[in-house]
Amino acid sequence: MKKLLPLFLLTFAFSACQQIEKQNVVVQLLNQGWTLTGDTLNINMQVDVPSVVQQSLYENGVIPHPYLGTVENQLLWISDHPWDYTLRFDADKELLDKEKVELVFDGIDTYAEVKLNGEKLFFADNQFRVWKYEVKDLLKKKDNLLEVHFIRYDSTQLALYEQHQPRLPEKYAVTRKAPYQHGWDWAPKYKNVGIWKRVELIGWSNAKLQDAYILTENIDNEKATMRLCLDVESKAEGNYVAEIYVNGEKNSQKNIHLNGGTQNEILNFEIENPELWWPNEMGEQPLYVFDVLLKDGDKVLDFKKIWSGIKTFEMVDEPDSIGRAFYFKVNGVPFYAKGANYVPEEMIETWNDVDHTSRLLEQAKDAHFNMLRVWGGGIYPSDDFFTLCDKLGILVWEDFMYAGTMYPYDEAFLENARIEAEEQVKRLASHPSLALWCGGNEISEGYYNWGWQKSLNWSEEDDKAIKAGYDRLFENILPQAVAQYDGTRPYWPSSPSKGWGRPESLTEGDVHYWGVWWGELPYEVYREKVGRFNSEYGYQSYPDYQTLLKIAQGEELSMDAEVIAAHQKHARGTRQIDDFIKRYYPDIQPKDFEEYVYLSQLSQAYGMEIAIEAHRTAKPYNMGTLYWQLNDAWPVTSWSSIDYYGHPKVLQERLKTLFAPVLLSIDQKDYGVFVTSDLLRNIDGTLSVTVCDLENHPLFEKKMKVKLEANENRKFVVEGLSECLRKADLKKVYVKLELTEGDTLTAERKCYFSAFYEPRQNGL
Repeated sequence: MKKLLPLFLLTFAFSACQQIEKQNVVVQLLNQGWTLTGDTLNINMQVDVPSVVQQSLYENGVIPHPYLGTVENQLLWISDHPWDYTLRFDADKELLDKEKVELVFDGIDTYAEVKLNGEKLFFADNQFRVWKYEVKDLLKKKDNLLEVHFIRYDSTQLALYEQHQPRLPEKYAVTRKAPYQHGWDWAPKYKNVGIWKRVELIGWSNAKLQDAYILTENIDNEKATMRLCLDVESKAEGNYVAEIYVNGEKNSQKNIHLNGGTQNEILNFEIENPELWWPNEMGEQPLYVFDVLLKDGDKVLDFKKIWSGIKTFEMVDEPDSIGRAFYFKVNGVPFYAKGANYVPEEMIETWNDVDHTSRLLEQAKDAHFNMLRVWGGGIYPSDDFFTLCDKLGILVWEDFMYAGTMYPYDEAFLENARIEAEEQVKRLASHPSLALWCGGNEISEGYYNWGWQKSLNWSEEDDKAIKAGYDRLFENILPQAVAQYDGTRPYWPSSPSKGWGRPESLTEGDVHYWGVWWGELPYEVYREKVGRFNSEYGYQSYPDYQTLLKIAQGEELSMDAEVIAAHQKHARGTRQIDDFIKRYYPDIQPKDFEEYVYLSQLSQAYGMEIAIEAHRTAKPYNMGTLYWQLNDAWPVTSWSSIDYYGHPKVLQERLKTLFAPVLLSIDQKDYGVFVTSDLLRNIDGTLSVTVCDLENHPLFEKKMKVKLEANENRKFVVEGLSECLRKADLKKVYVKLELTEGDTLTAERKCYFSAFYEPRQNGL
């Protein structure tokens, strides 16, 4: 098998082509030297983009830090004020020599009019789109003026909402902007305004690659069938050649005839003896380097370098004797999905930092994650996020950015949504970590279960129109974009597929089971409410105590402190945390608020341990567990396992056992021992079972031989164990389990029968 070249060699493999490319395609960045002003305000500051107003105001000392103290209500005026970004620049000579020049904004948040030299170019109304405009005839050599005028966001959104009949459940529904910025049960109402991604001028002649991405069509033992997808733009009719190189060696080419404008082209090719990309702990994550050239004869007009892996991904959703099986296959192999829901890492989106993302994802990998669900109420993650997931073997369930409401269905809104979907599908298609696309978060569930029809007084005609609009967007436009511009990944209309109050939610599709948090049922109910794929569930805890000290800025901390309340966005959250601490740790009297915070994390970890154990030991009935949530967007009391500043909670440490490739556990009903293996190999080993009192004195010991097939979950009866435990006071004993293969310890675990108080360790 041919080994992949080192990345540092591949980086320079086509340096000559890149030099040729610069002669035809010229890029001038427009990120520095902007002026930000506030109409009627005495604010005039120099900023660089990416920038949002909240960030720039803080960095220039105009407002306090948005995350500290109790300042949220002092900052809400920002989003309902007009703001102007202006830039004066000279155009590069090489740029002006090209036949075509495009002005490109990678992201504008959200309602803004864009002008160049006094000429209106377009009005932006979608945070998630790229905005392009041909400006060749408007550019001057010197002193160009680029203006981005942001209108009042809140007032504009409210006017659109009030105009929409019938009434929609949420105001944010009318705007293509991150829903979580409008306030969530873990997020403040920081509605960002600004140029949140880079700006550039791109000049070219003859023809240019607008998009290029790589897909895996099929894999067999000897070759991978691949597809190169191209969007090529040309000024006029002409004949060109597209070439693809794989790890520095030419693989295939295609003659293409362009008619002027933008044209889609497909180049099919094969890779012999492919090295496959696998999720974390299923195999390696080799990345190939694909160099794509667009040529006019021997002249290279444009060039793109793409890092991608070779993998196939399938979603199985088919009837079985229980309901409908729901699970995934990678490279033809069924696998158990382990991970969490991922939310934006910042409220101020321009503060996103690749180093922070890298540390966060490394923590996930170290806890045996193989999947993250990108929740649909946030923002589409950056290319850096997906590149890191490619490297670490973390699959991504990607929601489109729709959550918790019904949406408009007029032609303008749906066309906006179509363009957004097509851009995002093309942008992310090359990443092997991208697993599937989902229409959105809790929209179908909301329609069927949350009583919108009654609370919003929809008539029968209103209801039919709104449902028809839902179907057009989530059953037509979004899946069409996935099928047309990818075609190798599945689409799932809404997560969950059924609401957690309906019996079928546990027998088919994916489920968000919230009966413990929202329903305030005991943790033990998780053992009964096991779905086919649990894609949301969770319980709150406080962040690390050092995080609380930082946000308090000297205020004395307690459960009732004003700063604690400001960083708790769930109406019942503080009370529910306290209720469960008292329920599961009735004999513990915390000596101070710091120990109380730690108890909240122990409580959360105990509940999630019950849930994850129940899910994994139900394999293959259950084939996935993604808890809510991995991370925070600001320092807050939430369901996360890692707080905003990167501190792992008790849960995150415990996941290293709960998500391990082999999990050992006790059936609480009959005291059988589960050995749950995600390994793609057989196990032939020895299971050691020891019952100990809390002073670690052994009360019972037994060893037995166990065998498992690859990827199998089995329960074993340990002779004498059940009799021992039925006689014991279960609050005063634990079971130590060890699985060895030869001299190798494969898995171990201490199993308690109630919430056990552990002293703080390792800085937790």
